[in-house]
Amino acid sequence: MFKIAICDDVEYVCSELKTMIIDMKDSLICGDIIIDTFYSGEALLENVKESTYDLIFLDIELGEINGVEVGHIIREQMEDYITKIIYISSKDIYDRQLFDVQPLHFLKKPIDSKKVFADIQLAMKISEKENKNFEFRSFRNTVKVPYKDILYFESKGREIFLFGTKNNYNFYGNIKSLEEALPKFFIHPNRSYFVNYEFITCFKFEELIMTDGSIIPISRNKRKEIRELQLVFERKGHLK
Repeated sequence: MFKIAICDDVEYVCSELKTMIIDMKDSLICGDIIIDTFYSGEALLENVKESTYDLIFLDIELGEINGVEVGHIIREQMEDYITKIIYISSKDIYDRQLFDVQPLHFLKKPIDSKKVFADIQLAMKISEKENKNFEFRSFRNTVKVPYKDILYFESKGREIFLFGTKNNYNFYGNIKSLEEALPKFFIHPNRSYFVNYEFITCFKFEELIMTDGSIIPISRNKRKEIRELQLVFERKGHLK
């Protein structure tokens, strides 16, 4: 699934761009697309707190808070350097501040559908290559959390609890599904946990100490395996 946000204070621009993307989705690398539209920077930012997007089409000339400010908030305050941003504008000249946001591209109004197609394809290729998000369903939302922001997972009954560096989440699932989905740098010290190797500060015989102070027990039958994984990771400088 590829999530796209469109933010422009002119409704017909949002509608036109959304229709354009829907019409081309069958020709895109990933046809499974969700598109949300927002008519102000404030509305977009409020939603981004709860839901992560792969790509944002962002108008520069918004209302009270413009696209430049929105981009800086996403990058600097929210520390999101993964979401791709494409600025749209009726102007040809772009402020130097825009480059600090590291946009993927700029599109001039009226918007050219061929350029939109090329930009979405590029964003999808980059996202596919990076593949650095853990994705899950929470209530009615699809949530994506960068692996670099995940400390560990804990399974309790039918629920999985994700403990992160910024936010914590819970969702329905099981440890088997995690085992199939997670990259190799998540280790499995006991039947209830998956732990991000990056955030382990101390390996002990019976437990792992995390950067947030959490203590994760290592089950007796996992101690040899964890020790061997530690040695492999240290030799290879951590598996990415």
